Amino acid sequence: MSESDTSRYLLFTLMDSTYAIDLQQVAEVVEPPPLSPIPRAPAHLIGAMNSHGNIKAVVDLSLMLNQGSRKFDGKILVLEDRFASLAIRVDGVLAIAATETMERKPAEEDDELSDWIISDGTQVIRLLALDKLLQRLEATING
Repeated sequence: MSESDTSRYLLFTLMDSTYAIDLQQVAEVVEPPPLSPIPRAPAHLIGAMNSHGNIKAVVDLSLMLNQGSRKFDGKILVLEDRFASLAIRVDGVLAIAATETMERKPAEEDDELSDWIISDGTQVIRLLALDKLLQRLEATING
């Protein structure tokens, strides 16, 4: 990767996988707050939360990927408003990582949430593609 490709990512866990999201897309990481139900929403939209006066829909990626229900603990990644009024429930947050020493290659075509895989030599990390996530959410909401 060239220096111009260097980004910082927030690494998080989801089931048995490690994912990363561009740090510029995340406003904050919080403990799971009380959620208000969203009537007639798909099961993976587990509620709505108040984030500093803004209402955010909370999506559970495990449920969206049909990987089963998890007890509601973990962390909530609140996305920057310029990307989406959305928060993501994940199992845990690991670290912030820079990518200058990481290898980057295209994800499998059927990867539901990633366009790229990055690796630091010890682990494979799926880079969350926010556009894919939003398209998938839109498709589940619109039927």
